[in-house]
Amino acid sequence: MLAALRLVARSAGLCFVILGLVTLGAGLAAAQEPLRQEDTFLRIRLDQRDVRLEALIVRPEGAQGRLPLVLITHGKSSSSISMGDLRASSYATVARDFARRGWLAAVVMRRGFGQSDGPYPSSTSCANLNLAPVFNSDADELEAALQALQKRDDVDPARAIAIGESAGGAAVLALARKKPPGLRGIINIAGGLSIDNCVDKSRDALVEVVKGFQQPGAAPQLWIYARNDELFPPGLVDRMRSAALDAGGNVRFVELPETKPRGHLIFRHSQARLAWLREMDASLRAWQLPTWSPAQARQHFAKLGLTTRADVFERYFAAPGEKAMALSRSNKQFRFWYGADTLDRARTGALSDCGKTWRDCVVAFENDRLVLPE
Repeated sequence: MLAALRLVARSAGLCFVILGLVTLGAGLAAAQEPLRQEDTFLRIRLDQRDVRLEALIVRPEGAQGRLPLVLITHGKSSSSISMGDLRASSYATVARDFARRGWLAAVVMRRGFGQSDGPYPSSTSCANLNLAPVFNSDADELEAALQALQKRDDVDPARAIAIGESAGGAAVLALARKKPPGLRGIINIAGGLSIDNCVDKSRDALVEVVKGFQQPGAAPQLWIYARNDELFPPGLVDRMRSAALDAGGNVRFVELPETKPRGHLIFRHSQARLAWLREMDASLRAWQLPTWSPAQARQHFAKLGLTTRADVFERYFAAPGEKAMALSRSNKQFRFWYGADTLDRARTGALSDCGKTWRDCVVAFENDRLVLPE
């Protein structure tokens, strides 16, 4: 299911329309740019047993040497059927956004999810509410997966981050407490765990367990939540953050505006990704880790002789793919589409929208590649 999103920025009496597609369904077309995508399995050792975890690896095709590593992990549904239906490829959009920023991105399905070995290792209930074993078990898996990935010839073991959504967001916070070698940052997107029929008690338990995750010298954390997150509302998130800060945690917090249809689903929602990717880029720069270059974007802007605002142009490079930019050479104006299901769709949309105003529109960028004809 696709829905059009229109963002408008105004400067000096001019109107610049940026169109995006909000992707509400899973699944993507095959790669249409120099990214290498590999469906694979990781073999790790847990509890004196070999465990196989489903994984998706995405990296820049032509990159030389060792790349920084991002470990991407998922949330949890209350339905065991939904857990089995989830696939690593469901997160290809996020993995590809990282690969475009120069990372080797690894989506890892924890035990009991997708095609990974089972069973789901631990659970809790209102009668026996203890969240620490749940998240610590997840962290053990993620640490073992991180170690396996750091052995790859194309990975720099000294530059790694972990990002997770929902229960996966809490899992990467638990991973940070373990302080694995090479882990340089944690990104928690709408992280936590909600127990059905036990909301208030489980929220108190979540605050306490997040407080216990904090360790001196652990990797810095970026937390991102939507204002209308139905599972983790602002009051709860404020309590979690205060507990983490009081315990010495290094937490940068960002609250996104209300996101429709559901505030909890910001991880793969294209409009929300436009917002949280920009915040993530700021943290990556603060952590001295790779992302797209504002200086290079400004060079492109100057070379093209554009008359629109530079910050609107730079927003394109932070935006999620698949994306394309079309510009009018004579009028020095541009339009772009982002978050499309295919690059062809993004290219066609950008050209169509640009062509509504100007007659000489050409595609200038496909994702982050300059493809402007000579």
